[in-house]
Amino acid sequence: MKIKTKNRMTLSLESVAMTDIVMNMFIFFFTTFSLLYTFNPHQESKIKVNLPKGLTRTQLMGEYPLVVTVDAENNIYIGNNLISEPALPAEFSKLSDKAKQNGVIIKADKRASVDSFVKVLDATKQAGINKVSVAIELKKKE
Repeated sequence: MKIKTKNRMTLSLESVAMTDIVMNMFIFFFTTFSLLYTFNPHQESKIKVNLPKGLTRTQLMGEYPLVVTVDAENNIYIGNNLISEPALPAEFSKLSDKAKQNGVIIKADKRASVDSFVKVLDATKQAGINKVSVAIELKKKE
């Protein structure tokens, strides 16, 4: 007696191809997100600053301004780059087009000297930058 069998093709998912596709997706997303984080101009500064507290603040709209930080030891940073006080006017004049358009935010530590803060303000005025803001930490209302 002859038994008829149907030639059935078994479907199998090629695990090597699937693994390859998944790994390529991981690589794509990891590199994309790491590049976005690395070259993101809006990321927070790595410099530790205890901001003074205030009751009111204004939310900035539009392009992100240039961030100047004065830490507790009176070191001045533009972005994350340490700048000496005598070099401040030259640095602001290099960046003045962007800073004039978007403005400057000064993040001064509450223990920083007023002298360092005023030197940063003077350098912005010398460069012709009129949009200057001071960053604060919002005080909780009691």
